Amino acid sequence: MDNYLKSAISKIYGKGEDFIILGLTGRTGSGCSTVARILQNNDLNHTLFSGDTPSNNEERQEKIISKHFKKSWESFSLIQVRSVLTLIFSECGSDEALSYIKSLSINIEKETEFKEKLDKIKLDSKGKDIKQFYTVELPKSCEDIKNILGESAFVKLYQKIGTNLRMSGKPTEEQLVEGQFFALAEKINVILKDIKKANKEEGKNTFIVIDAIRSPLEAMFFQERYSAFYLMAVSCSDENRKERLRKLKYTEDDIVRLDEQEYKRRDLKVTSSFSVQDIQACLQKADLYISNPNEENAVSEFKTLTKQVIKFTSLMKRPGLISPTALERCMQIAYTAKLNSGCISRQVGAVITDSNFSIQAVGWNDTPYGQVPCNLRNRHDLISGKDQAAYSCFEKNDEEFLSFAAKNAPKYPSLEEGGRNSSYCFKTEYNTLKDKDNQVHTRSLHAEENAFLQISKYGGRGIEGGYLFTTASPCELCAKKAYQLGIKKIYYIDPYPGIATNHILMAGVNNPELILFSGAIGRAFHLLYTPVVAYKDEMNALTDNI
Repeated sequence: MDNYLKSAISKIYGKGEDFIILGLTGRTGSGCSTVARILQNNDLNHTLFSGDTPSNNEERQEKIISKHFKKSWESFSLIQVRSVLTLIFSECGSDEALSYIKSLSINIEKETEFKEKLDKIKLDSKGKDIKQFYTVELPKSCEDIKNILGESAFVKLYQKIGTNLRMSGKPTEEQLVEGQFFALAEKINVILKDIKKANKEEGKNTFIVIDAIRSPLEAMFFQERYSAFYLMAVSCSDENRKERLRKLKYTEDDIVRLDEQEYKRRDLKVTSSFSVQDIQACLQKADLYISNPNEENAVSEFKTLTKQVIKFTSLMKRPGLISPTALERCMQIAYTAKLNSGCISRQVGAVITDSNFSIQAVGWNDTPYGQVPCNLRNRHDLISGKDQAAYSCFEKNDEEFLSFAAKNAPKYPSLEEGGRNSSYCFKTEYNTLKDKDNQVHTRSLHAEENAFLQISKYGGRGIEGGYLFTTASPCELCAKKAYQLGIKKIYYIDPYPGIATNHILMAGVNNPELILFSGAIGRAFHLLYTPVVAYKDEMNALTDNI
């Protein structure tokens, strides 16, 4: 019976112990490649507590993780997205590839060397040791290509061929071809399966890190196919990120262009919006978050980052090994709260706690109580006079706006035909009508604003010296409110692209501390912290009964 229970426990946990896929996402300079290097390493330096006299429960948790790490760590194999792009680019032939590069006004001084390198990649891909080729040789060849082109030209080229691949299925063709969006993801998936098959034949586990995923739809592609897939977002402050880019010889103009490409609002009416990089949407899709600030000195470089990586991978193999941190618990509530939002643009959740992480209020971005959120309203109902309580007096009576809404209505027949609601965003419609970009026309309260008002509305305790958890860093308006209320720490996931930090939070003398969140939320929160079996039962099964 004892052997039976032991084998059952081993079988139950076996999935996490032999197959894990980690997809990395984050802005250029945030540290995705650094995390990938850590995962490929067998000799890791970290700051996990491992002594005999822990001073608090956090150190006791770290001691458990450290012990598990020493016994179970196995390095990850790398599937590098830019290397896969290099492979696909090489399949065009070096002449076509070079011609396309020149069409982008990218100058290559070593044309012969470039062509030889690309031709060799194409030839080597036919070799027998596919695992060695994909995970070692191809990334090295990709690095050679980058050195030939130079960092800035390399990034410009690869952003372009990545976009082309999602549009047409080919790296050098820009026209839209239906059904080709997942061409890159499907190629990565083939490589992933080849590596897993090779490992299985050798009796080895398969731990793979994909560096880096930059399309939310490609992230969903892997999330839908693999229960063992986790999307890990790597973030740092904008100041740290730009400092690193400058060290890589990026000019200020290069950084501006990079930011415009990776982190800008998408016009969903334009088909090409879905084929370009959208880091902001990837950050919202992630379920694991790693903070990668600059270390204080070279001696401690990447140790804190490594500690976060070790914690997550240990929990993937052994769910429930430790319990969530207070930060994760509070952010998980904010993450769950955002799903209440009726906003059709972006859902945000917020939680306010005291300094002991006791929750005082929860909020999400939504219309004031008593008004109808955008996802429950229908543009055709407005035009035809139905459900009149859902619309404002302005919307029902302003002839210019009604005429504009009626003009746009025929653009959305497929929604109704598919049984979906023809919702609309008033702010977007009105700004488009007036040819402006005015944020005051939004109908919703922001999540942080809503949480602050709940305390006032229901007579809660004062929150001076407390903490704010938000799935997006506060905008200028909410930052002012947090400052006025005496919030001391603001934990956030997705940085807001404004001047709230430098202009509001860092002004005066009562400055709140703005902290990038590190932890598991959403699906990963449950997967990592829910024990497969009660630990007491596991201990009974795995110990000898006397």
